[in-house]
Amino acid sequence: MAFRSICESSHFRRAHTLSLTMRGQERELMLPHEIRDLTREPTSRESAANGARSTILIDFGAPHPAFELVYGERIVHGGLSVSRCTLPPNPGASVGATQLTIAVHEGEPVEMEWRLPGATASERRLISRNMAHINPADHPIFQRWAGCPRIMVIAFDRSFIDPIISEAYNGTGVTLRPRIGISDRVIANIARAWRRELDEGGAGGGLYSEGLGTVLALHLLRTYGEGTVNHRPAKGGLGAFRLNRVIEYIDAHLETDFGLRDLAAVAEVSPGYFGEAFKASTGMTPFRFILERRVRRAKELLLDRAMPIAEVALAVGFANQSHFTVNFKKLTGWTPSRFRTDAA
Repeated sequence: MAFRSICESSHFRRAHTLSLTMRGQERELMLPHEIRDLTREPTSRESAANGARSTILIDFGAPHPAFELVYGERIVHGGLSVSRCTLPPNPGASVGATQLTIAVHEGEPVEMEWRLPGATASERRLISRNMAHINPADHPIFQRWAGCPRIMVIAFDRSFIDPIISEAYNGTGVTLRPRIGISDRVIANIARAWRRELDEGGAGGGLYSEGLGTVLALHLLRTYGEGTVNHRPAKGGLGAFRLNRVIEYIDAHLETDFGLRDLAAVAEVSPGYFGEAFKASTGMTPFRFILERRVRRAKELLLDRAMPIAEVALAVGFANQSHFTVNFKKLTGWTPSRFRTDAA
């Protein structure tokens, strides 16, 4: 018996209008009130309608995508977007995105049917929590599902992913094929980190977001990419001159939300190479190194008792006082207020 997902949001208890991009023309599709049973074959009329729908391409970087999904928490930074979404029921249409996407299922199990490009038959499976779908940019796949699935989507613009591909494959390119309903421990662990970051309103900033995105992108390419990987270990690090230039940049911009690509540009290396090279030089990830520099600067500012702790937090680049307090205590064992009292 087919699993029937119950839509929690009243937003989806009515008929839905999807704005579809069909070869440059905007069309509208009305979805029915009731959830369809995906175990039965579509009628000839439904099949004809499904064929006419052509393509739904979602731009996850846009604040209001054409596909009528509902956004929850979102982080958008430097060609990378991470979004919690609730999808409307889909009785059958080809769905894709303008970015390379990894969709991680978050809600109750949902029965899904799909047909990969070039396949002669459809596949059907119950998709449960943490199962992932990988889909290259501009490669829609025919899909059907019941209910209103809840997913987290990590979407990579070309501006983010192309330099990583070039580095990983020495400029020769890579073939990344669509995959539906895979179980991948690395993706599940990174998704867990993203959930925490979304819950905290992106408190880790651009550096943390881009770092997670780069790790995920490299994992996808090395695990699922078809091509010769050019993994160049960063044994020699960045070199003294480049490392000093990066550290000077960090110290001069602690209060700003710079990202991994900003630091890579200062070092004049690719973002994919920078993280490993920086750790080889310092023994720390860029995120950990900058966290320690921010806490060290905060200690100096806390000695000025006239400066409110909330202002200290912002002055050294933390998103808010709460985020500052958690990280300060994690590194020092004291809260900022206790440190200030003991230092008096």
